[in-house]
Amino acid sequence: MKRHTNNAVLAILVLALAAGRAWAKEASLTQPEVKDGWILLFDGESLFGLTHEGPLAWRASDGSLLADGSGSGYIRTASAFSDFVLKMDVRVPNAAADAALYIRTAKDAFPTDNGYQIRIGDGNPSWPAGSIVPRSKGNAGHPQPGQWHSFQVEAEGDHITVLIDQKPVAETKDKSARAGYIGFKVSGGTTLEVRNLKLKLLNTVPLFNGSDLTGWKTVAPQPKEEKPSKLKKLIPFAGGGGKPAVKESVWSVKSGTIHGEKGPGQLETVAAYDDFVLQFAVPPSPKKSENHHTIYVRGDAGRVFTGYEIVMDADRPGAIAPNLAAPRKIVSIAELATGTVAVSGRHLEVWVNGFPVTEFTDTRPEGASTALNARTSPGAIGLPLHDSKANADFTQVLVTSLARPLGGIMGKPLPSPTPVVAETQSGTVPVVPVSADARREAENRKQAARLMESALTTKNLEEQKNLYRRVVELDPNNAAAVQGYKEAQDKLEKQAEEAQRQESLQVQSRQDEDASKAALKKAETAFVVGNLGAAEGELALAERLAPNNPAVRELRQKINAVRAQNQRMRYLLLGGGFLAVGGLSSLCFIRLRKKHGFLQVVSGLDNGRRYDLDQEVVRIGAVATDNGAKNDIVVRDVEHMVSRFHCEIHQEKGKFYLMDCNSANGTRIDRRSVPPEQFTRLRNGSRIELGSTITLQFGLERKKQNRSSDRQYARQGSSS
Repeated sequence: MKRHTNNAVLAILVLALAAGRAWAKEASLTQPEVKDGWILLFDGESLFGLTHEGPLAWRASDGSLLADGSGSGYIRTASAFSDFVLKMDVRVPNAAADAALYIRTAKDAFPTDNGYQIRIGDGNPSWPAGSIVPRSKGNAGHPQPGQWHSFQVEAEGDHITVLIDQKPVAETKDKSARAGYIGFKVSGGTTLEVRNLKLKLLNTVPLFNGSDLTGWKTVAPQPKEEKPSKLKKLIPFAGGGGKPAVKESVWSVKSGTIHGEKGPGQLETVAAYDDFVLQFAVPPSPKKSENHHTIYVRGDAGRVFTGYEIVMDADRPGAIAPNLAAPRKIVSIAELATGTVAVSGRHLEVWVNGFPVTEFTDTRPEGASTALNARTSPGAIGLPLHDSKANADFTQVLVTSLARPLGGIMGKPLPSPTPVVAETQSGTVPVVPVSADARREAENRKQAARLMESALTTKNLEEQKNLYRRVVELDPNNAAAVQGYKEAQDKLEKQAEEAQRQESLQVQSRQDEDASKAALKKAETAFVVGNLGAAEGELALAERLAPNNPAVRELRQKINAVRAQNQRMRYLLLGGGFLAVGGLSSLCFIRLRKKHGFLQVVSGLDNGRRYDLDQEVVRIGAVATDNGAKNDIVVRDVEHMVSRFHCEIHQEKGKFYLMDCNSANGTRIDRRSVPPEQFTRLRNGSRIELGSTITLQFGLERKKQNRSSDRQYARQGSSS
């Protein structure tokens, strides 16, 4: 139950942001950009990794992030950043567009003076495009409306610079905010388009210097405690003493790469890290191998395999283990294999080769083990080896820490809160004022309670799921909302699975119906021209696919009637012959009676076995029965090259014909391939190859009396 609950909660934000997804062009990075550490903040086709506020419905449109002017709105990244270079292309429809870029902001719904505001349009005459409000007025020369313009923002320490179309337009120095979110804000009626939104971290600290393992330490697994055997209890010195030896992993630097082998074990940082952005690289993985590259964050120092595990395997790069978040898209790491992990509070986001693939907000209660609980306390960064057969290689490990608190009012560094002293009769008592965050949390809980009530009363599963999701966003510790979301999601998934199953059944039914109509048409054509053998074969297929079709039953009755009439005519002719020639003619007829056909296995498991062809239609295949259809001769084939219903042999007026029933591996007569669904004449001594593995020889002979049991016709039941 815990595992399913975790899986449901981790998908909440991704599902919410994907709800407004539109068909769009996927953004991408070049290989040099990936190697240089660039990541996409907008994938060009969805709102994954973004969260928005206000009546405006942000959406992805033709590769762009679009604010369509339907109202005021704000959208920001779900992850925070500190020092970086931000690049993007923007377009506004007119000179009066009121839009702005915000960097290093707090989690405010609509930031005003929080963080750094950089104007995009010229809607404010006092602060034209490129201005850093209220510090530095831009001199961009007013970008042309309706055209794409490139913006570049560099935030390094207290220094902020802005470039438009590669030209510097504004800069300032301010210590108000050191880290925070990146977002866009538009006023009502303003249209804004943003594309190629990408970021590169600055001032990253290399945790690996490329030559030795300074700053790292090796950690071995704790030995398992073994219960003493009865012999050891009776004889304390039996079997030796002391703890069993634990084989530790071996870590070294080879050709500028961290290399681990002979595990299990772990290499971890000596220092602990709280909120940060981590970038690492492993050798490309073209396919699955024993080298399972993962990295742990916020792990317990001195303990292996703890914390959040970021997977970098070829089959699921970007997954967050254990079973917390799966990548929404499998990015190939056959040529490049770089990972970026943003960790802030309860939120984790993962990029693979610069593309955002995984986002996870841990709404579970705080605890020690990430398998069961959330962890927000600082921890070590670990490079694991899970078993002694695996190897691990890391070519790069970089980190940049995020300063707290996030955001800040420009020009006013945030002071530490100080107690307010109030005079009372008993003296002075320090009273801590209610902070804005506390008031916001209280309001969130009230709103969550109203949403919970609506979720419990609605009958619409999709609406109920969305209501529970909003409750969890407002109150992450609301266990009832988490459970309700999981149950609603499970019901929706079951409904979707049932709908898909019904659709598959309908598709299969339509395919069977089409195949039955085609077989029936061929059977009718063969019947009209008098080829009863071919008509029988096609009709058998139509009967198997559509046994209740009236047209199929009607044709069966016609064929049976013709067969009966032909049989009666043969009886009359034979009777007249007997009466005409008498006993001598009967003796001659017996001696000169028609030859009977047979098949003998000359290559295969049943080598030497013989089957008499004493039916008008003999079906040959690898199974006895399937969906009511039966084979008269069942061929044993260890290589499984013979189809379930491989071919048929038809007898017409003493002549024998073979028809391949669309077998998978084909049929050959005397080394010549037989066209499917066409009759090919068999001659005495013809060799029939089924799927290139079983060879049968066709022969003709005069039927003898008292034939031995091993030469009698082998029907399906006995052969199976």
